[in-house]
This record gives sequence, C-alpha cells and structure tokens, in this order.
Amino acid sequence: MKKIVLIFVVILSGLCAKAQGNLQFNQVLIIDVSVAGNAVTVPAGKVWKLENVAMASNGAYVQLQYSGTNYFLSNSSANYNHFPFWLPSGNAVVITGSAAGKLSVIEFNVIP
Repeated sequence: MKKIVLIFVVILSGLCAKAQGNLQFNQVLIIDVSVAGNAVTVPAGKVWKLENVAMASNGAYVQLQYSGTNYFLSNSSANYNHFPFWLPSGNAVVITGSAAGKLSVIEFNVIP
C-alpha cells in the first residue's frame, strides 16, 4: 500500500511541476563573422543555439563577448570551447573571428 501511495505522490508532483518554458523551432540564421566584429542581440522571447562555424582559414576561431566575458569557440581545436553554445533572449553579444566566416544559429521561440 505504501508503494502505491508513493508512486501516486511522485506522479502527481511531476504533473504539478512547472518548467520555465518550452522551446519551439523558429528559424535557422547565418551570421557573418568578421575580424572587425559584429554586434547582435538575441530577440526577446527567443533563444539561440550556436551550432557551428565555417571559417575562411584552418584553425580559425570565433570570439564571443557575452556579459563582459570572452568565449572562444571552435569546431576543430581542443584549446577552445566546442559547440553548441546557448544564448538567452535579450542579450547583446559581439561576435569576432580570427578570420572571416559564417556562424550557424538555430533560433527557438520560448513558449510559456
């Protein structure tokens, strides 16, 4: 009997739990990466998942300045963070590269 009550309580508490929101696919974005830098802002109500980068030269990387911290992203070197990298809504970031390239981003809608 105690097992049945325990199972019922666990299931009921799971049904009552609230998440922060669900993600719904919106679009794929291609962002230019340049040595000069590119300032972008994640739109309100959206979340970005940085997926990959295609750089014009081997061993190149992307520097992402987010909340005052620089992150170095690469898909080829063990010295850098690897993809994916998530960015929450409403945040401004500066994307700079050691060479020209393209950054692949998946944008999601946050559904409450």
